[in-house]
Amino acid sequence: MRAAFVLAVFVAGGAVAADGERLLKVSPQRGLPPAETVTVYQTKDGKRAPVAEATKFDKALPLPNDGPFEVWVKPKGGIAVKVSDKLTVKAGQTHDLKIGDVLGAVEVFGDNFPRADKIVLTDTRDPGPGEKGHVAIQVATEYRVDMCVPPGTYAVWVVPANGAKAQRVEDNVRVQAGRSVRVGG
Repeated sequence: MRAAFVLAVFVAGGAVAADGERLLKVSPQRGLPPAETVTVYQTKDGKRAPVAEATKFDKALPLPNDGPFEVWVKPKGGIAVKVSDKLTVKAGQTHDLKIGDVLGAVEVFGDNFPRADKIVLTDTRDPGPGEKGHVAIQVATEYRVDMCVPPGTYAVWVVPANGAKAQRVEDNVRVQAGRSVRVGG
């Protein structure tokens, strides 16, 4: 009986790093859009190269060394966002990356907005889609789609389906990790 309990605790504990092995375990969160991929990059000699990638999150990713690593999460249908800048994992350890601890979501309802070709989240100072210096942080091709972003404050832009100039429909949308914010509904 006691051996069965110990075995159950070991199996339920998830991935355990063996001696010298470094692992990254990715844990999706219910309520946030599913992650399509998680990519781990390392910069050496000024060149950034991928060192690990996962599309399924049932097994931990082995890492080649202590790091530091950049970790990017690409939500389904969206743009990859950086969730960790300088991740380090020591030999024999497993780092558990809980997506809900590092990302939040914005859902835009189009009830009072024009028919959209694209919905874009940007920095609040961004000049907007189609303008010089524009950088999209996250996009969706239709309304009522959760868009994953790191915690922060964002502007919401709608690119109308009729080809008209993009419209800023919301300023200062505050997003917290693990939470979903609804706009325009």
